[in-house]
Amino acid sequence: MAISTTNVIISHAQPANPVLAQDASITAKSALAIDATSGQIIYQKVPDHLVPIASLSKLVTTYIVLNEIQHQHLHWDTPVKISPAEAQLSQNTNFTNVPLQAGKSYPVRDLLNASLICSANAAAMALGNRIAGNSNNFAKLMQRTTQKLGIKDAKLYNACGLNNQELGSLSNPKLKPTTTNQMSATGMAILSQQLIKKYPQVLQITNQPQLHWETQNYQNTNKLIGSSQPFKIDGLKTGTNATGESLVSTGAQKQTRIITVILDAPKGERFSQTERLLQQIKQKLQPHSASRNALPTKSINIPNGKKTTTAIKPAESKTYWLPVGDKLKTDFVTNEHGKIFQTPLAPILKNQIIGKLLIKNQPPFPLLPHNQLTTNVVFVTSNPVNISKMLLGFLELLLLVCLLGWLLYQFWKYRHRHLNRS
Repeated sequence: MAISTTNVIISHAQPANPVLAQDASITAKSALAIDATSGQIIYQKVPDHLVPIASLSKLVTTYIVLNEIQHQHLHWDTPVKISPAEAQLSQNTNFTNVPLQAGKSYPVRDLLNASLICSANAAAMALGNRIAGNSNNFAKLMQRTTQKLGIKDAKLYNACGLNNQELGSLSNPKLKPTTTNQMSATGMAILSQQLIKKYPQVLQITNQPQLHWETQNYQNTNKLIGSSQPFKIDGLKTGTNATGESLVSTGAQKQTRIITVILDAPKGERFSQTERLLQQIKQKLQPHSASRNALPTKSINIPNGKKTTTAIKPAESKTYWLPVGDKLKTDFVTNEHGKIFQTPLAPILKNQIIGKLLIKNQPPFPLLPHNQLTTNVVFVTSNPVNISKMLLGFLELLLLVCLLGWLLYQFWKYRHRHLNRS
């Protein structure tokens, strides 16, 4: 198939409003729903308002822990020694905890499980102190990490989300007693999307209905875990403070995944409001996949390759949600500015970019920062040059050159003979 090299101008029109209209029944101070693959904002309510996030802070801690494990600065079995201050905090029954013994070491895996499943505050603090040396240094690391993710307005002071006074002997004397971690729904959505994308193993932890610690079972604080209507919920985290209750939830259905953020909901309503939001998405919207089926062709002709064609596909499959009856509009174009052969030539490398799949719906869908309405289209497999075909082509070219040279010689002889006669 010949590929169009027409330059495409991507519209910079203002994004449309989210496809799901605001609902008065969502009484949380701030709320957001996104598609986890595309970053499309499906629903929003005051998404950029900073609110206390309490134990949702442990998602930042989790992101850092998993990043440390990925870079082999930590391992799942790395022992973390508990300080007297951390042990004292773990015994405070006013907060969610598992009991920790001063001087005893616990593996990173156990402390992270406790932090996520039953929201153990002292366990999260112990992880932060193990990574950064102390709570203040870890807070700075949290701040740098969220900024790198594009979250510019977060205010983070400790690994667990308690206010400064509640930390007891782990508190920072330079901060006010009421100082507490704050983030917006947009920030929480960005964090959650990146956490699931880069470290999907986190869902194997947050999906556990309970944690067995020593002789006791602790229930998952997320009461939606295990529910399957309309999405199967497998994460992520709850948060509770004096002003309200929060929940960052994620659930999958077939090939789709939704992330919802409910911040500062009235007491006892964070789960019902999340369910209500998910039900509305299911009832009023349809998912459309910008996948291989959206391409006009699934393979490209490679005339000089060992294989005559090479399959192509989007580098990643993204889902977009539209009102029932609406269609996803896409376009496939070659590399930017048309800098590619009309028909690509071998050698072709696996995952080499051939062009882009564009979403053309107008006005454009609103997206979280750092998400795009384009997806790279890549070659599925490598396709080296067909040497025999190349040599044959070379010989054909050489024969053609020789023939042309012979004809020119014959013409010269004829011309020279004709001039001599005259």
